[in-house]
Amino acid sequence: MGDWTAERVLALAPDPASVGPARELSSPAKWVTSGASNVAVWGEAKGSGAKPYQVAVDFNGPAFKCSCPSRKIPCKHVLGLMLLFSSGIVPAAPMPEWASEWLEKRTEKAAVQAAKATSPKVDANPEAAAKRAEGRWEKVLTGLDECEAFLMDIAGQGLLSAHSTRSWDQMAARMVDAQAPGVARRLKRIGEKVGIGSDWGLEVAGELGRLELLIEGSRRIDALPPELSADLRSTLGIPVRKEDLDGERVSDVWDALGQATEREDRVTTIRTWLRGRTYGRWAMHLGFSVAGQPPEQQLLSGVSFTAELVFYPSAWPLRVQIGQTTPAKFEPLHRGRWADSVEDMASALSAHPWIEQIPACLSQARLGRTDSTLWAIDGEGAAMPIRAGDLWELLARTGNEPCELFGEFDGTMFRPLGAWGDWGYLPI
Repeated sequence: MGDWTAERVLALAPDPASVGPARELSSPAKWVTSGASNVAVWGEAKGSGAKPYQVAVDFNGPAFKCSCPSRKIPCKHVLGLMLLFSSGIVPAAPMPEWASEWLEKRTEKAAVQAAKATSPKVDANPEAAAKRAEGRWEKVLTGLDECEAFLMDIAGQGLLSAHSTRSWDQMAARMVDAQAPGVARRLKRIGEKVGIGSDWGLEVAGELGRLELLIEGSRRIDALPPELSADLRSTLGIPVRKEDLDGERVSDVWDALGQATEREDRVTTIRTWLRGRTYGRWAMHLGFSVAGQPPEQQLLSGVSFTAELVFYPSAWPLRVQIGQTTPAKFEPLHRGRWADSVEDMASALSAHPWIEQIPACLSQARLGRTDSTLWAIDGEGAAMPIRAGDLWELLARTGNEPCELFGEFDGTMFRPLGAWGDWGYLPI
């Protein structure tokens, strides 16, 4: 069931407004009954009515149940129960029937999904599916031709001629219409960088080069190796259906070392980074939340589990789908230094030129500062600039004494996502 701390519980809160009510519900006086096992925790919370709310948490996920009318997931009752559990005062007890039925239904659903994932993939109308795919690809190529003409026009006039983000946003909207949302995202990002900061020219030039490589590669996709072709399609934003996924399978104990969240319009993307203990294999799970709803599979950082992971096809495979999980104790033993991360990034880019970030783990790490720049310093004294973030809690927890530090590395900057030591795990 992992090591649940108050920090980990509150990291699940759907918004800051939920934290206060959750703390109020973490008192035993707020609960009629409560109990726990090695797979779940449950309780009955006092409410405004005569009947208490039935609340349960399945550690395998985690997944949440509450009979209250709140639309927040998890709601304040779930968070309050988990805070109570994290304090160590929820007793072991027989599971009530309502909680057992909920867990059994979850287990049955997981078994059905696993059976679908391993069963042969049969398209009801393969000819129609192939025709749809061909039609989409033609639309993508037409859009990319327009995008290239736009880029050539800007290059001829000079980047500062397109200082306003409006023209970039307009072309991004055109790429959405062309069913290439990955290109749209890159165009928006480039437009936001033009004219900003002292090194914007070099950064934008690199982005434009990778975008032109993507356009040219799309025209020659049939000549590319299958793994690189898969990376190109993924970069364009063409998804692989989970039912069509048939990649490498790796079973191990996986430590979730950090989680990055990005929001664009109504969609929230959650990257959870994992590392296998036996083989040292890195993996990344993508979760998507639309309009505030929880992702289909909600993961946490600072936990460990045993599972079989299925890797998506790639020249530098990282993204995975996760099967049934069994909780394990969080005790990562990974060590790393900047020299390893720089070498890994060079290898990744040589195989997958559109990769945007790789995982990086530093041993005996500390923070440093020069002028306005924060640095992540490894145990050998090598340093890398840190992308802006709130690191005050990390400094308060460690006193800037050496710790294990994990994050994302984009080749030039580091984004811390998690840290741990004898004092426990801290999500950043």
